[in-house]
Amino acid sequence: MSEAERREFAEQLDEGVDEDTLVVDRRRRVLIVDDDPDFLAIAEAALAAHGFLVERAAGGLRGVFLATQDVPDVILCDLRMPGIDGFVVAEALRADPATQHVAIFACTGRRDLEARAALNASAFDGVLVKPVDWDSAARLLHEIVGGRRPYGHTQGT
Repeated sequence: MSEAERREFAEQLDEGVDEDTLVVDRRRRVLIVDDDPDFLAIAEAALAAHGFLVERAAGGLRGVFLATQDVPDVILCDLRMPGIDGFVVAEALRADPATQHVAIFACTGRRDLEARAALNASAFDGVLVKPVDWDSAARLLHEIVGGRRPYGHTQGT
């Protein structure tokens, strides 16, 4: 249970809500970090349709902030963003004990060998290649957050 869920639970108990009727949202949380508002909207709609609770961050710095404030189950992060790029985001999250265990997937349209080499040596657990096949991505994310597959598998490469 996340810190936000614990606070909500405590507030509802303080308000006299019966514990037996309390319903907590158990959908898996995905944080999408990207500077493209169209991609954020499409990704949110696609993943929400597959049962995920989605939070959006418009840029790397905002993504690191949100991830450390309320740790998601999975992070999808663009590589090329103004300010801090996706590689810096992933490294910062790996350095933080609160987020070092979270699955982080790069989202990129780059298919060249230089990009693949950089990703193989990075803090990312996998890659989703744009345009993303959201049905396949959702299956992969469900498997990962459900504990049926270890991190490190890639989709679309």
